Amino acid sequence: MKRLFKIIIEIIIIYIIYLCGNLLNTVIKPIINMPGSLIGMIILLSLLFTGLLKLEMVEATGNFLLKYMGFFFIPLTVGIIETYVVIKNDFIIVLLILFISCIIVMFVTCKTTDYLMSIMKGKVTND
Repeated sequence: MKRLFKIIIEIIIIYIIYLCGNLLNTVIKPIINMPGSLIGMIILLSLLFTGLLKLEMVEATGNFLLKYMGFFFIPLTVGIIETYVVIKNDFIIVLLILFISCIIVMFVTCKTTDYLMSIMKGKVTND
């Protein structure tokens, strides 16, 4: 029962941050159009970095969401299949863009991870 209550609290925390991101999106939309969910992730990252939100406060729910992330892409995939008529003339271009952007994301992610791991190794050896 205690674990269930903790998970419900974590979901509420994540959802409130998501709602704050959407609210902030409506405020800054005239300046820059950015998805509210992305703004919410930036808020969550900021709260974690500043220590205002401890990782333990959202860790179990975050791990669950990461574990089943692929499941959350099903609606997106179905939406793309339903709109195939719209993109069928540019399908090769869309695939090329997806392929190139995937390579770029993997490259940047690898370099960032490598950089952060080197920083962490430096901290471990200096302690």
